[in-house]
Amino acid sequence: MVGDVVMATPSFRCIRENFADSHITLLIKKNLRGITDGSSWFDDIIEFNPGMSKSTNGYSSSQKVFSNSTKDYLSLIYKLRQERFDLGFLFPNSFSSAFTVWLSGVKKRVGYSRDARSFLLTDSIERLSENGRFLPTYMGDYYLRLCTQLGCKIGSKELELFISSECEDNANELLKKYHIDEKPFFLINPGASYGSSKLWSTEGFARTADLLKEVVDCNIVLTCGPDETRLADEIEKLSRKGLINLSMASISLNVYKVLVKKCMLLITLDSGPRHFAVALKRPVVVLMGPNDPRYTESEYEIGKVIREDIDCSPCQLKTCPTDRRCMTLISPEKVVQACIDVLVSKSTISCFF
Repeated sequence: MVGDVVMATPSFRCIRENFADSHITLLIKKNLRGITDGSSWFDDIIEFNPGMSKSTNGYSSSQKVFSNSTKDYLSLIYKLRQERFDLGFLFPNSFSSAFTVWLSGVKKRVGYSRDARSFLLTDSIERLSENGRFLPTYMGDYYLRLCTQLGCKIGSKELELFISSECEDNANELLKKYHIDEKPFFLINPGASYGSSKLWSTEGFARTADLLKEVVDCNIVLTCGPDETRLADEIEKLSRKGLINLSMASISLNVYKVLVKKCMLLITLDSGPRHFAVALKRPVVVLMGPNDPRYTESEYEIGKVIREDIDCSPCQLKTCPTDRRCMTLISPEKVVQACIDVLVSKSTISCFF
C-alpha cells in the first residue's frame, strides 16, 4: 500500500547508510514505483505487478515487469536467483513474500514471524506484544526493527520523498491546465483503499469545500485513486461553490508528490497521501475513524487528527457492523476549523513560508 511504502523510507535510507558499499535492489509493485523515484537508496529496481503482462517497453534495462501467471512468476524467481542476493529485508508480512524470497535463494532473510512463515526466514522477528496481544506500533518504527535486528544504526526516523525536475514540470503543466496555480489551493483526498468503514460522506467533503471557500480565497482540488472517480464526481456535483476535480487526470504518484508539496494544506482520511504530507513537511488534517492511531501517528506530522472518542473505536474493521459513528459524527465545520487552526499555528506558518 502507498502509505506503507512511504513509512518504510526511513528503513530504506537506513539500509543504504549501513550497507554503503553494497549493491541494493528494490523489488516493488509497479503501481508503487513512483513513490521511491529520485532516491539514491537503490542501485537496481525490479518491478513486480501481479495485474499486468510481461513488458519492458518504456523501462530501462534494469527494470522488469512480471504478471501473476505461473510462467511469469517463475521468470521472476529465475531473475532473482541470477542476482545471488546475500541478504533480503521483507517488509510485507505475507507468506507469499517470504516464499518468493526463499525460492529466490536469498541467503539471509529478515522479516516478521507472521502468516505462518517463520520457517522461511533465517532471522525471524516477533512482533511486540502487550498483555498477550499485539501492541499497535507506528509502522515506521515497525519497519526499522528489521534493520536494528541486524545491528544497523538509525540516523533519522523522518519520512523522505524525492521530486525530480521532470515531475515538477509535469505537475506545473497540470496546475496551469486546470488554472489551479491562479490561487493558493487546498488538496482533498476523499478515498481510502482499506475499506468502507474508513470513508467519510460525500456530503461532508462537499460542504467542507464550500465552507473553506467562504473563509479563504482559494481553489479546492479534488484527487482520488483510479477506482474512486465516482466518489470524486459525486462530491463535485454536491459542491455549490465549485471545486477542481482531477479524478480523470490520471495523476501519477510522482506528480501527486508535487501537488502535495505545493498545496496550502491536505485534507485526507488515514490513507497514503497523509504520509506524503509528513514526508514533504506539508500541513495535513486527517479524518480518523476505525483505525488505531498508533499505527500511523508520527512525531514529524504538521497538522491535526480529527477523531471521535466513541466506545467501539478503534475496531480495525474494514466494514462497520453498525452505523459508522466514528466517521459520521465528524462535521464539516469541525474539519474547516481544524484547517484554520493548523494554518494559523506558529509551527505551520514557519514551515509554509
